[in-house]
Amino acid sequence: MTLRFKMSGVALLSTLLIACGGGGSSSNKTPAANLPENLPEAISPEIPDDFVPFTEYDLLDKIKDKLTGQEGTSELAHNYNEALAHMVGEIFADYPLGRTGRAVQIYNLGVSSIKIGNLTCAEVTTNGNTKTLTLKPNKATCIVLDKTFVAGSKITQITNGNTTTVSFDNVRYGHNLDFSLKDQYLISGSIQYTSSKSDTGRERNYDISNLSFQRVKTDSNKLPEGDVYNAESREYLQLKDYSFSLVDDFGNDSHGIRTLNSKGTVIGQPLDATFRYTFSFDTGSTPFIMKETVANNYHHLPEQGSVSITHQKGLFNSQLITRISQDSPQSLKAGVYLTNEKVDDILWSNIIGK
Repeated sequence: MTLRFKMSGVALLSTLLIACGGGGSSSNKTPAANLPENLPEAISPEIPDDFVPFTEYDLLDKIKDKLTGQEGTSELAHNYNEALAHMVGEIFADYPLGRTGRAVQIYNLGVSSIKIGNLTCAEVTTNGNTKTLTLKPNKATCIVLDKTFVAGSKITQITNGNTTTVSFDNVRYGHNLDFSLKDQYLISGSIQYTSSKSDTGRERNYDISNLSFQRVKTDSNKLPEGDVYNAESREYLQLKDYSFSLVDDFGNDSHGIRTLNSKGTVIGQPLDATFRYTFSFDTGSTPFIMKETVANNYHHLPEQGSVSITHQKGLFNSQLITRISQDSPQSLKAGVYLTNEKVDDILWSNIIGK
C-alpha cells in the first residue's frame, strides 16, 4: 500500500467498494514467489496511489462551502480529503475477492507468524488454548515470514471454539523484503475474530476495542497513542470500538444474500501529514447487501446500502458527514453525499476485477 493523497472522485468509492467487492490493498506489492504460500499480505500503513479522494474542483468547492467561515478553507478541504482516503479502507475490512484492510492484515500477520515461526530466533509456547510468540532471550531481531521483529515483541493467540483473539504487545518490526523501507512499525492492541458456518449460512466478524498501528523511524522510542498530532510519528492509525461483519444467508433457492455491516472510530495521521483526525463511521440500518451469483459467490455491486462517515475532531469544528450510498440495485454508480446534499455519482467500473 503506497500512500499518496492527491484528490480523485472515483477513488473514494473505489476504496470503499473494492473493499465491498473486498479493507488499502497491498495487492500491488506481492511477496516473492519462493516464500511460503501462506505468507500474509505485506502490511504497510500506506494505501495505493489510485486510492485517493476527490479531485474534481466542483466537489472540492462543495467541501469548501461546508467549511465556510473557517480560516484556511482550501487547506482544510484538502486535509479532509486526505483523511478520508487514509481511513476509509477499514470500513469494509475484508472481502474474498477484493482488497484487505489493515485490521485484517494485522490479524493475519499475528496468526501466520505464530503458525510459521522461526526456530532459530523465536519461541512459540503453548499453554492450553493459548499460543505466544516471543524472540529468544539472546536475539535482538528475528525474521518471521517477511517481517523482522525486534526484541520485546510479543504476539498471543487465544482460541475458544469459533473465536480467536490475537493480541499484540510491544510489537515492533521492519520489513525483510522491501529494502528501500527504512522505517519500522509498532502494533499494540487486540483483534477478535469469530466465524461460524451451517447449512443455512455463514458469518464472519472482526471486533476491536482498541488497536494502534504506526510507522516510525528506526531510532524512535515507542510513541504514545491518542488523537494528538505527533511529529515523531510518520503515520498513525488507531481503531476503537470497531466491528466488521459479513453474514451470508444461503437462502432456499439459488440466490443467497450477503450482508456487510461495519462501524467504529478511526484516529489517523496520514503519511508525513501535519495533522491528526478522528472519524466515526456506521452502516447503521442500511448495511450493504449483495446477491449471490452461483455457488456462494456474490456480486461485487450491492443491491443497496450506505455508510455515513462523520468528522469528529482534528480538522475543523463541524461534524461534516460524508455518505456513500448505493442508490439503485447493482448500479454501476454510487452516490456521494455531503451532509444531505448529493454532490456526485461515481462509476464503479474500476472496482470490478481488482
